[in-house]
Amino acid sequence: MKKFLQISALFLITFFYGQQISAYQYIRVPEKFKDAKSNKYGLNVLLGKKLKAKKFVILSENPQNSMTENNDPCEVLSAEIIDVSNMFTNKVRLDFKDCNEKSVASFEGKSKIKDFEEGMKDALQDAMMKIAVSNPVKGLVAVQKESVPVTIQKEEKVRETVKVVSSKVPTAITNKAESPTIQKAEVYTNGTLTLNKIVLLNGEFILANPNSSVPYGIFKPSSKKDTYRVQLSDGTTTLGYLEDGKILVEVPNSDGTFKNEVFSKK
Repeated sequence: MKKFLQISALFLITFFYGQQISAYQYIRVPEKFKDAKSNKYGLNVLLGKKLKAKKFVILSENPQNSMTENNDPCEVLSAEIIDVSNMFTNKVRLDFKDCNEKSVASFEGKSKIKDFEEGMKDALQDAMMKIAVSNPVKGLVAVQKESVPVTIQKEEKVRETVKVVSSKVPTAITNKAESPTIQKAEVYTNGTLTLNKIVLLNGEFILANPNSSVPYGIFKPSSKKDTYRVQLSDGTTTLGYLEDGKILVEVPNSDGTFKNEVFSKK
């Protein structure tokens, strides 16, 4: 349990500034990707449109539209699309790197559409579904410039790693990582997904999949007791509830209706 809590602390830090492109505001989309096969079908244009829809500011390689308001390159992520299709499926991998050329996140999308152009566009849209809406984190640039590694080392060194990483993290994030509320981490499941509940400050908590850098949902308390405003991993906002020790999440269906996902404590 002790080791789990220490790894959860590392995961929490990683979630806030290491793996979430939603922590950024600016993304550079090149006119031509490094992978020549991805320069077909106008994928760069489609990518720009989809990112704008998620409230990112898109920058180009044009000098007149290539910098942020602060002219700081570390406020910008660079996007790349790689064609990873096989003979049966159209597939793309969407990579994002920071100013140190370090990979921040990678999303894969696939399509069953056989036509190359429509299939590749559909695969890109599938990858985009996994990206949350932009919600910039203040102080993130300073962390990127420090190039702080976030690694899970041997058990006897985990505590030291957490301490070193925390000293480089902006104050608001450090407080969350060091908060004793992390010790309340609990495991919940709906029979299919097994998630860790990690308690933050001010009554907030996240349900995190230990096998994914993107949390299942971020829960913020509303004015009503045991009712939460929830942002899901795809950027969708909905409601969540605590009821009889269980966590209920209203998940939207494609037809506009909702179903309840019920997570019980293990």
